[in-house]
Amino acid sequence: MNSLINRGIEEFLRSTYGDALVDAVAEEAGVARGSVAPLGAGFGAESLQRAAFRMGKPHSEMLEDLGAWMTRIEPVRRLLRFSGRDFKDFLLRLEELPGRAQLVLPSLKVPRLQVDAKDHAFWVVMLDPEQTWQSVLAGVIRGMADDYGALCLISVEDGAIRIEVWDEQFAEGRLFSIQYGAAEVSQA
Repeated sequence: MNSLINRGIEEFLRSTYGDALVDAVAEEAGVARGSVAPLGAGFGAESLQRAAFRMGKPHSEMLEDLGAWMTRIEPVRRLLRFSGRDFKDFLLRLEELPGRAQLVLPSLKVPRLQVDAKDHAFWVVMLDPEQTWQSVLAGVIRGMADDYGALCLISVEDGAIRIEVWDEQFAEGRLFSIQYGAAEVSQA
């Protein structure tokens, strides 16, 4: 599984920032592009830190960008879209995300989540706090807000992610159909 994650990180860096950054990070880490390295080496977690430093971005922002990028990968997007018919429904069902992720990648340890709707906002709390996952999840939520066409403010506050949904139909969401390959025909 680590090689799958490492390859995903490498693809994220390549598609978002280009081959030059991937080459520079690989050279700095002493690994060949496309190599299989244990998580935390080569194109693992440390790669994102190296890339963030080179781009002048905070590491948490790079992780958030990774989460948003993942929502554009169609199989991941489909897994997420099955979580709700609209953005608010998606947020309320985020507690199911760790279980869904385990179905796809059984050895992936996604922290348990708790979702509360209060103060005109949704609060997503990680029951097993982990800063890396929190940043990635904030990016996933941002990407899915775009996918549903929702206008919202997403912020990380005191170990929780706060989502204020201002307009659920701000923009036209991306087409989605339960039938794979028929997304261009219908929308959920």
